[in-house]
Amino acid sequence: MSDRAVAAAIDKILHQDREQGVSAEGGDGRCSDCREEIGAERLAAIPSAMRCVRCQAAWELASRH
Repeated sequence: MSDRAVAAAIDKILHQDREQGVSAEGGDGRCSDCREEIGAERLAAIPSAMRCVRCQAAWELASRH
């Protein structure tokens, strides 16, 4: 893939993310799994958190090898 093609693909993804209200720093403040609000303390500690504590723990358990 050429540099231009890569740049175009990145631009397309960034545009889609902006349309969905997602930024590089994190999401919309809601868990990507259960859609409940991510706690303020968690977001203060980990601004890029995409899951609430409960869903993150479940994801980590499921992702173990």
